[in-house]
Amino acid sequence: MCVLSSLLCALVASPPEACKALRGFYDAIGAKDKSPSFTDRSSTCCAFLDVRCTQPDGSPSPPLGQKEGWKAGATLTKIKFRGGTEFGSSGTLPGALLLPLAGTLEYLDLGKEGDRSFSGTLPAELTQLTALQKLSLTTGKFSGTIPHQLGRLPALEKLTLLSKSLSGTVPGELCHRSDGSLRKLVLDDNVKLSGTLPPECFLLPTLEEISAKKTRISGTLPSKITAPLRLLILEEVSLSGSVPEELCKGEKLEELVLRRANRVSGTLPTECLSHDTITKIDLKRTKVGGTIPSLDKAVPKLKTLDLSNSDVSGTLPASVDMFSGLEYLAVDRTKLYGIVPESLGDIRGLKNGTCTLQNAYDLVFISIVSKTCCYSNFWCPLPSNAPYCTETSSGETIGCSVMSPPPPPPPAPSFASDTAVVVLLICAIAIPAAAWLLYTLCKRVAITSTVVVPKMTELDSAAVEHIPEGEARPTHYN
Repeated sequence: MCVLSSLLCALVASPPEACKALRGFYDAIGAKDKSPSFTDRSSTCCAFLDVRCTQPDGSPSPPLGQKEGWKAGATLTKIKFRGGTEFGSSGTLPGALLLPLAGTLEYLDLGKEGDRSFSGTLPAELTQLTALQKLSLTTGKFSGTIPHQLGRLPALEKLTLLSKSLSGTVPGELCHRSDGSLRKLVLDDNVKLSGTLPPECFLLPTLEEISAKKTRISGTLPSKITAPLRLLILEEVSLSGSVPEELCKGEKLEELVLRRANRVSGTLPTECLSHDTITKIDLKRTKVGGTIPSLDKAVPKLKTLDLSNSDVSGTLPASVDMFSGLEYLAVDRTKLYGIVPESLGDIRGLKNGTCTLQNAYDLVFISIVSKTCCYSNFWCPLPSNAPYCTETSSGETIGCSVMSPPPPPPPAPSFASDTAVVVLLICAIAIPAAAWLLYTLCKRVAITSTVVVPKMTELDSAAVEHIPEGEARPTHYN
């Protein structure tokens, strides 16, 4: 008979011994499977509702709760508490009782919050379940730190740790194994978890999903990301920096969520907006700026685009209908302005979805100016073919800015225009100067050529009168 704390016998445990270990685990946590087979100690535990076994030839399991149909040598591979188990009082997780399953247990899911409130620290024995591929601890009040030894599990693909009492930092060892198989890392709701996300995780060649929303994760978003990420969800964290361009160059990206990460800045990742596989972009309450680019191809898979309360500016492009699959569009409380294109009404999914354009609730504007509920920076008239975007759920029309488009900016100065300005300035200075100089010269010539006639004295006048007729008279006097 195997000793339950011995790993050596666990690797070769027969199904009866595995079932005996499982029943001991159930007894220790005060759990009862709802299947009638649970009370029959002689029946196989593979008939439990929240347990799955694998036949020796790899064939599918018989229907849930079926007592018969199991072949000799079936192995217990999955424990997933999802409604088929009744729990007693809370307590700690007896990890040692799982050791007999170490060589075969591939999936351990202890249920959702409310099903069972396990407490205490994460048992070290979890790091000895060498066949484990998926570990999900989304229940209870586990405390302490994340065991770094979890990074040594060679087959671990998905690690989900959701607890409001885990503390410390994310151990870098989780992403050290470049030859490992980790594809999913979920650390949501660990409000005491702090430090930075290990940069190794963003370089792991197998990692497809990182989610750490509602944690105290801080630091800077890495500029280098080579992991083939499908999902990056970092909601309500203290990360800073900008959205890495490399992230949007991956071939698998589906969701980019930085919602309420209000230290994230930079510009809107335009490559993400036109990505072929993208389904969700949520940058609400960030400091991300930039503009929404014009699109030259359809982006049919994008379902959610939330840029509300961000620093995005500019106008909605006329090609906004290229987001043909949108079901949720929120650009309220941004710096967007200008004309709302009629093409917005061509996005069918918004008709039964969500579309918000208003900036804020403005009581003064409501009561005095237009009696509408909300105000926007967009110009009038708003498109008539998209009332679901220009009206609230109660049917009230949002306000718009009554203004005409601004005049076009002046053309950039050219070399020719600059030369003309210089010539005009020279002329404006040179012509008055030349005129003044000419005037001065002419005046001097006039003075020089003037004949000065002295006034005749009385003697001279008398002498002239005595000149006989016919003789020449003097024309000037000295």
